[in-house]
Amino acid sequence: MTRILALAACASLGVAAGCVDRLPDQDRRILQAGPVAKMSTGDLWNEYQSDRRAADRKYWGKPVEISGRVSSAVTEAPPRLMFLPEPGAAAGVEARLLDDRAQSILAEAAAGTRVTLRCFCEGLQKNVILKSCIKP
Repeated sequence: MTRILALAACASLGVAAGCVDRLPDQDRRILQAGPVAKMSTGDLWNEYQSDRRAADRKYWGKPVEISGRVSSAVTEAPPRLMFLPEPGAAAGVEARLLDDRAQSILAEAAAGTRVTLRCFCEGLQKNVILKSCIKP
């Protein structure tokens, strides 16, 4: 009976771990991670707009390399770059930077500048959220 309870407890923990809906804000594994995809911020945004579930299956929790023109740079926590699909759009791709790399990325990322980042994808909330972003 004890063995059955132990197996049930392990199975419950495995299911609970599979139900995580947030990634760590600062995941240094991105420094060694190879991207599963390389794309523009517009293509990533469009994939999430057309089929959120399919995009999550492809990208959620995985490293992606994105390139696009910066719409705005935000220095307060969390430091991030915004990539809007069109000027004045209410939502787009939000790339939250790895803290110890943020200052150098922000120094080079003025609005209109083309930037390439490698990040972990957390999926669509209001924006498509990318975390632990670095310059590859």
